[in-house]
Amino acid sequence: MSLIKKSEANSVSMSHWHPNFRNFERLPDTKVVRTTFFINVTAITIAACLVVFVGYRQVRLRELNGQLQEAQLMIEKNTKENTEALRLTKIFDEEAKKMAEAANFTKRTLPPSEFIIMLGKTLPKEVQIESADLRYSGATGDQCILRGIVAGSKEDASGSATKYIEVLRNAPLWTAKFDSVSLGALNPDPAGGFMRFEIILKFKGAPKEKKS
Repeated sequence: MSLIKKSEANSVSMSHWHPNFRNFERLPDTKVVRTTFFINVTAITIAACLVVFVGYRQVRLRELNGQLQEAQLMIEKNTKENTEALRLTKIFDEEAKKMAEAANFTKRTLPPSEFIIMLGKTLPKEVQIESADLRYSGATGDQCILRGIVAGSKEDASGSATKYIEVLRNAPLWTAKFDSVSLGALNPDPAGGFMRFEIILKFKGAPKEKKS
C-alpha cells in the first residue's frame, strides 16, 4: 500500500512539469487591448492634431492676407484722398492769399475819381501836376509820387512847393490815406521860368524809412 501511494504521489508531482517549447515572438497577441492599437491611436491622434494645426494656420494666414489686402486698399484710397485734399488746400491757400492781398490793396488804394477830386481840391493855381505814380508793395513801401511844375523863380517856386506840401499834410482827405508827405526833389527846368518837383506820399501802414 505504501508503494502504491508513493508511486501515485510521484506520478502526481511529475504530471505538473513539462518542457516549454513556445516561441513568444511568433505567438499572437491575446491581450484584450493590443499594443498596436495604442500605437495606431497615438499616431492617428498626432496626425490629426498636425492636420488641424496646419489647417488652422492656413485659415489664419488666409484671413490675415485678406485683412492686409483690405488695409492696403484703404491706405491707397486714403492716400489719394489725402493727396487731393492737400492739392485743394494749396489752391485754397493761394486763392485766399490773393483775396487777402486784393482786400488789403483795395483798402489802401485810391479810386481814380476820388484821387482826382482830392487833387482838384488841394491844388494851388501856381502848381501843375503832370503825373501821379502809385506804387504798392515796392522796396520803399506803398507810396504815391506826384510830379509836376511850379511857376516862378527858384525862391518863389520853392516856397510854393513847401506851402503845397503843408496843404497836403493838413488836408483831411489826404491824411486819411497817407501817413507822411515829403518833398523828394525840386530842380529848375532847363527851359526856364519854372521848377520841377517831386512829392512823395507814404500810404498808411507802409514801412517808414530809417533815419541814418
